[in-house]
Parts: sequence; C-alpha cells; structure tokens
Amino acid sequence: MRRGFTLVELLVVIAIVGTLVALLLPAVQTAREAARRTACVNNLKQIGLAVHNYVDSHIVVPPSSTDDVEKGVWIGNGISGDPFDFHLHSWLGLILPQLELGTLRDTIDYDVSVYDAANLPAAAEVISVYRCPSFSGPDHTSEPKYADLHPTLDDQWALANYIGIGATTAVRFWRDPDGVLFPTRVTDGDNGDVVVRLKDVTDGLSNTLMAAETRERSATVWIDGTISSFPGRPFSNLGADDHAIDALPLNYTPFFDDAGFYSGTYIDCAWGQSSEHPGGVNHLLCDGSVHFLSDTMDDDLYEAMCSRSGGEVIGEF
Repeated sequence: MRRGFTLVELLVVIAIVGTLVALLLPAVQTAREAARRTACVNNLKQIGLAVHNYVDSHIVVPPSSTDDVEKGVWIGNGISGDPFDFHLHSWLGLILPQLELGTLRDTIDYDVSVYDAANLPAAAEVISVYRCPSFSGPDHTSEPKYADLHPTLDDQWALANYIGIGATTAVRFWRDPDGVLFPTRVTDGDNGDVVVRLKDVTDGLSNTLMAAETRERSATVWIDGTISSFPGRPFSNLGADDHAIDALPLNYTPFFDDAGFYSGTYIDCAWGQSSEHPGGVNHLLCDGSVHFLSDTMDDDLYEAMCSRSGGEVIGEF
C-alpha cells in the first residue's frame, strides 16, 4: 500500500522550506546590492575617464555649468531675467563625446539655452551611465520649474545620479570656488572666470574629490548645469558667513531647503552627496579612482577632500 504524507509531515516540510527561504533571502538581497554597487562604481570610473579625456582635448576640467552659478531654471520664476537668455549646459552634457555618446551630443545645440525647444529630445533621454542601479527614484524630474519652461509641451527632463563637487562651502562655491567642478563664471567680479587644470590640484589627484553619487529626485537634471555640482557642506540659509551647516553632507537631508530666506525662489534639494547603498556614498577622485566613503566619516576630513589646493593633510578615508 502506498503511503502519502500526513498533514503534520507536510506542515513540517513547509516550515523547513520557509525557514530556508528566510535564511537565503537576505543573502540574495546582499548579493544583488553588491552587484548594483559595483555597477555604480563602474559608472563613476567611466565618467572619470571621460573627464580625463576631455582634459586631454581642452586642457581644462569642464565647468559644471556654462553660465554663472546663480543663473538657472529659476530665472524668470522669481528672479528678474529669462532662463532662455543663458546657455547653462552641464558638465555631464559636455563629456558625452568622451563617453561614446557622440550621437546624442550631436542632437544638442550648445549655441542656445539648454532649455530651448531644440534640446528637449536630448533632455528627455535617460542615460544609463548617469544612473545608479540602486536608485529607486523616477527617471524624470517632477519639479514644476521645469514644467513651467514649456507650458504647452509635454517635455521631460531626465535625472542623473552623479554630481560634481565644486567647493568646500556654498559661499566658496559662489565667490571663490576651491574645488574642481564648478560653474564657468562666479559671482565675484574680482575673480572673473575661473578654470581648473589637473596640475592645479596641488593637494594631490588621489586626495581630491571630483564627483559623487546622489539620490536627489528633483533637482539633478543631467543636461542642465543649474544644479550639477555641490559644495562639501550642506547649505544653510540662516545668514552665516559661509552658509554652511557644520555637518557631513553624506546622506544628510535636507541638503538645501529653499524656505524663508529665499521665499521659494530656488529648487528644494533634499539630497546632496548621497546614495541608496547602505552605509555610504561612492565618490570619484581626480585620479580617476572610485572610493566608497562612509556616512559616518569625519566631516572636516571630507571638507578637506573637497578643496583642490587647501594644503590640508589627508589621512585615511
């Protein structure tokens, strides 16, 4: 006579299988995240190589924006002026040929504003090398200031998960940028246009940050130089001399809260240097290497790594 499973035996088997699945699932998830983090590292390495190839052709590091740091999508949305009067192309747009994306680059008209209708097809393109696989956010921004540029068109503005690092603090970013990737023009007229060559990074290419990943979901449109680079400290609008919060920016939120002092003029930026990888953020250094920096590292050390020629002694990171 054939004997089948009893109900008790079946329940025991189900319990054992359930236990094994519960034990294996975290390991599978960990393995998947490790693979995503590795892919993110490879993205940053490709971006770093592209920047170095850009320098080989142009001598200087690309600007984070082809216009003044205070020019952006908000012009005409609270500040006098017209955003279409300014080019505002981003460094991520400038290095497209070096990423073998010349076909996309050929669809961009760099002689007109990044917001011009001619550039809308390119702006909508989601570029895989600019996307961290761990990012759970949208492909395109829902920021109203972008929608307001072409109210009668159904335009889309694709996001990037990688940003430049342009200075130690917001005020230095505006007036005397001491980092590597910052807008081509600064607001302090005494300094004029500032450019950076790799030989100007006297703190050492292996000690100086060039770019990082971000989990920002609204502000970091890849084609637009408006918000394509960040300082090494979260922003404060409380009137401090350096407009900087005494804190590490990694996974700090809100990184820039446009309330009170600026009355909603600019774009809120919830995240600066940040990621959805547990424990830290991938960073590109000026030598092309990529390091995973812990979000519990010393904030003064991080600020020192944001300057190109501050003379700081950089320890372990």
